[in-house]
Amino acid sequence: MRDDSTREARIINLSVGGALITHARVPMGHRLHLSFLVPTMAEPIAIGAVVRWCTDLEIGVQFDGLRPKDVWALSKYFESL
Repeated sequence: MRDDSTREARIINLSVGGALITHARVPMGHRLHLSFLVPTMAEPIAIGAVVRWCTDLEIGVQFDGLRPKDVWALSKYFESL
């Protein structure tokens, strides 16, 4: 399945390993390119991910691997919560 369209969704749970995303219907095993902002970075984090589980309303994705500066920005953001 190949779909190069852009869709907006909401991340409701985030870690350095992956995310829980709502308002997304994507089959398990599908590869995605995600882009999202965190308050500790001026530019978006852009990363590849694979859907590890899905329901009618949510998907769980595993990131392919974050760049060191993305890990730092996420860690700083988590510390501020």
